[in-house]
Parts: sequence; structure tokens; C-alpha cells
Amino acid sequence: MNAMQPNSRPEAPMSAIRRAGIVVIWLFPYLLATGTYFAGAVYEPALALRTPVLQWPVPQPVYGGLLVLLLIAITWLIGEFFSVTSRETVVTALQFDAVFSTTAAILFTGAAGWLIGTGRLEWWFVVPWIATIIDALTAGWLSVNNAAQKPFMSQKGTV
Repeated sequence: MNAMQPNSRPEAPMSAIRRAGIVVIWLFPYLLATGTYFAGAVYEPALALRTPVLQWPVPQPVYGGLLVLLLIAITWLIGEFFSVTSRETVVTALQFDAVFSTTAAILFTGAAGWLIGTGRLEWWFVVPWIATIIDALTAGWLSVNNAAQKPFMSQKGTV
């Protein structure tokens, strides 16, 4: 008979595609910030996002870039949400996701503080910064929720 022992855990490794997707999700805020910063060199309307945040009134071309950035960040947060709440995501990946999300939020907040202190905070940085904070606040909560429910659900994908 193939019964599980009381303290044993089933081994069901994640697929390589799922692991690669999780790594991309972890790197995404850094890629978004650097991509937006350097997009001004290639695409002239993106150059408006290099306008200082403290400049008032906000120049009209900034709004379009902010909308695009906001939509990209929301898409990333939804992907992060689905990744963390998936029953196939192993507990170790949930723990790493919470740590990486918190670390990204701390790094982005530290950089934002430095940029504000030097008067160089620009719009290209604001949306990725706020998105990392939202991600850090939700990732830990969703990870704990998902990991806590695993024993009551199907054992597929848990470690």
C-alpha cells in the first residue's frame, strides 16, 4: 500500500517554466524601472517620465507614460497574485517570494528616499516604487494564506 506517513511530505517539483516565470516576476520591478529609464533614449515620449516629481504643474506628456507604466505594473501585480495563490507553487517559492518582495520594497524605498533628498526623484521611478510596496504588503499575506491552506487541499504541488 502506498499510504503517506504522518510526517512525510509529498515531493512534487515545479516545472522549469514555472520556476522561470517566478524568477521573472521577482526581477520585474527592476526591469520595469531600468527599462522605463532607458526608454527615453529610444522613444521620445518616454523622455517625459524623466521630469522631476516636484516640478509643478506636471507636464502634459507625463500622463500618458504614467498610464502605460500603471497598466504594466497592475499586470505584473496580477501575475504575482496568481503565482502566489496557485496551489502548484511550492512553499519554498512562497517564502522566497515574500523575502524578495520585501527586499525589493526596502531597496526601492531607500533609493526613493535618496532621490527625494537630492531633489532628483523622477516620474519613471514612482510607479515601480509604489508597485513594490504593494507587492511586499500583499505577497507575505498571500503566501501565508496559501501555505496555511495547503494541508487542507490537494497535496499536488506542495513540498
